[in-house]
Amino acid sequence: MKCKGIKKCVVKEIDHADYDNCLNERKQLTKKQKLFRSEKHKVYTIEVEKIALSYNDDKCFIMNDNIHTLTHGHYKIKELQNNISINNNDS
Repeated sequence: MKCKGIKKCVVKEIDHADYDNCLNERKQLTKKQKLFRSEKHKVYTIEVEKIALSYNDDKCFIMNDNIHTLTHGHYKIKELQNNISINNNDS
């Protein structure tokens, strides 16, 4: 997991428990950060809240163990989805 678009001083506040909570309990972690903005030669500060950690990875297929991933289009994804649907039909 990466914290893209999050300032380094905010990333330092994130600890292992936050990563673990995000991964295992499928929760997003948001953090506030202050930024300098300028508009028409006027500089001001704003506080924005961004998603620092997210369990949702739109570029990878997350396996059932919530740890291993496959890239989209991988040949094993269809096989795994078929196994899941077969197991759901049996119950």
